[in-house]
Amino acid sequence: MASGFRGYLLRRVIYVALTIFLILTFNYILFRVMPGDVARIVIPKHASPETIAQLHTYYGLDKDPITQYVIYLKQTLKGELGKSISFRTGSMVGDIIAPYLTKTLFLVGTGTVISIFVGVILGRETAWRRGKTFDKVGSAFFITFYCMPTFLFAIVMITVVANYVPNWPISHETSDTYENMDIVGKFLDRTQHLILPIFALVIETIATFSIITRSALIDVLTEDYMLTAVAKGVRPRNVLRKHAMPNALLPVVTVVAMNVGWILSGSIMIERIFNYQGLGWLTWQAVLSLDYPLLQGSFMLEAIAVVIANLIADIALFKLDPRVKL
Repeated sequence: MASGFRGYLLRRVIYVALTIFLILTFNYILFRVMPGDVARIVIPKHASPETIAQLHTYYGLDKDPITQYVIYLKQTLKGELGKSISFRTGSMVGDIIAPYLTKTLFLVGTGTVISIFVGVILGRETAWRRGKTFDKVGSAFFITFYCMPTFLFAIVMITVVANYVPNWPISHETSDTYENMDIVGKFLDRTQHLILPIFALVIETIATFSIITRSALIDVLTEDYMLTAVAKGVRPRNVLRKHAMPNALLPVVTVVAMNVGWILSGSIMIERIFNYQGLGWLTWQAVLSLDYPLLQGSFMLEAIAVVIANLIADIALFKLDPRVKL
């Protein structure tokens, strides 16, 4: 078993390494074929040829594409993501991204945990009560929010809160007086500011997890071994918890990994709407300012996050599903 797992893990790691290499290559090509000149972006008007040449040398654009590609790979592997054009011009992209990424990871991490926990529970309960009122109401809820665009729900929620709870914060991650608060006050202030963005971010994901869990669980509950367990006198809730749920969670694990990328990209809209200054907000600002190095770093991190999430999902499936071991 151990050797089988090591071989499986080695194959997945090689696959991940190859995928990341292709991501880095595509990331390099994409931002080299896009229109624009770094010199014209930094100094839009009346830039002399000498100034343009100096900027090209500073940003390493005076070398041939192959040399630039080799330098790009070496720097990326060392954690150097280039120099920003618009945010503290000339500063390292990694240093700029780090604080914004921390905020997004907190937002997305909290939202993902809530989505999985609530979504799986709702999906389990609706499947267990299939055809009853709870199932009908729950299914209607799932379909409604699964089809509703995230940004639209966020805008509606802001409008409702602004009208009926005018003192509730609807933008930024903290209040203006945050630095003058004690520890408890800072915690409460951050929590209050996070409630709306997290709720807007996770509502569609909860619906997705609920639909997948419900569908998978209904399929499992109709299997012969479920009927056998009931015939042996196993309590219904034990049948659900010990026999049905472990098998029904297999597709959920896959969906969780796939949704990591969606949540990270979806956070761009949420952070923009709520003016929450995380990685999504930073990416939006980089688009507006044509800061290609910063965009390149942001896209690379988001793509690698999806790959790593899928690796974790593959490992979890190996442990959960005996068929993968075969």
